[in-house]
Amino acid sequence: MRIIGLFALCGTVAMTCGAQETFDVSGLQSWDLDGDIDNQTMILSPTQGAPFNVIVSVSYDFTIETFGGSWFSEVNARFGNSDGTFDGAWPDTFTPALGFDLGGIQRFTGSFETDFHLNADGEFHLSLFESFDDNPDGVDAVLLAGSTITLGYFIPAPGTGALIGMGGLLVARRRR
Repeated sequence: MRIIGLFALCGTVAMTCGAQETFDVSGLQSWDLDGDIDNQTMILSPTQGAPFNVIVSVSYDFTIETFGGSWFSEVNARFGNSDGTFDGAWPDTFTPALGFDLGGIQRFTGSFETDFHLNADGEFHLSLFESFDDNPDGVDAVLLAGSTITLGYFIPAPGTGALIGMGGLLVARRRR
């Protein structure tokens, strides 16, 4: 019973440790459909998650302005590694204003859990694109001043490894 309690304690300690880092993403523009060269990508360099580089949550606070008949619901955000890969759990693409089929200026907030592993360079790439292009080769939407994205990182607690090691020793000793 003591061994089970020790492993439960290890799990609790590992889950409580983490850090968050907020980035200003104001000015990021959405121009065209997914993959179009006109779309902008913002390169963020997280420092709080190093050396583990595992992002476990994403929160956003976007104030979006749309242009030329574009709707809020057409703006999509994608994140990934510097080489264009996505190593982790769903989602890598999200629609901050899903269901808002109108344009103008509006604030949207939200968050979701993920399991995103950054490459060795530690770069986090955020880009916007349109699901329907109302303005070919023109700006459809922009994130206004004060728009942010917050990344939550998994950072194991320093004592977690020691507790797991002690649990292993107890199991080995009990078997003898």
